[in-house]
Amino acid sequence: MPFFDDSGPRPEEERNPLWRALAVVRDQLERMMLLNLFWSVQTVPLIIAWAFPQIPAGVRLLLTLYTAIALLPATATLFAVLVQVSLGHPLDGELVQQCLREQMRPSFTKLLPLMSLFYWLAWGATIAAANQLLILDVLARLTLLLLAVTALYWGPLLVTAPELSVWGILRQSATQFWRTPAPTLLIALACLFALLLGAVSIAGLFLIVPVLVVLMQVELYRAVGGEGY
Repeated sequence: MPFFDDSGPRPEEERNPLWRALAVVRDQLERMMLLNLFWSVQTVPLIIAWAFPQIPAGVRLLLTLYTAIALLPATATLFAVLVQVSLGHPLDGELVQQCLREQMRPSFTKLLPLMSLFYWLAWGATIAAANQLLILDVLARLTLLLLAVTALYWGPLLVTAPELSVWGILRQSATQFWRTPAPTLLIALACLFALLLGAVSIAGLFLIVPVLVVLMQVELYRAVGGEGY
């Protein structure tokens, strides 16, 4: 397929979200890799800060802050673009720019509070473990695990249901998991496996893994009858 083929994605008639995600990636592989690079390059400053401890602490802090801030709109844009691609729209620079503009504000007003929940729960579990509060430690860890699973729906809901508040996204994602636990857990395991491969292979992280993980979430949301589809 030519690199600048504008024919758009042609996914197979496949209901399984995993196979559909792979089909969409296959049909526009080169552009998917460029989109993946757009996201993964935002992690470079953080990688530099971790890999070179001899860098002055102030510079390392700035590099870390850049990644922490830049990943929010980059992640929201990734979801918005792939929702459109899943619906049959061709992936191009204009689509990416449009989605970036649309998702800039929601990424900070909604995605940031949602993602910060992982930090607070992990912090709470650490404090509970340090003080030997077993019940609180177990509850925090179980909540963290449940949050990680329901988070599969956050990105698609952020894009397809912009009227939802942070609480609305949390409630809707929990409801969706309650209604369809089996496919949700299956895609959760697939995403975990892909992320593990990406962690082992830096090339995978920069080439395709984030796009594939996000696309699996989008296709899961679509398969279970998500809003906006």
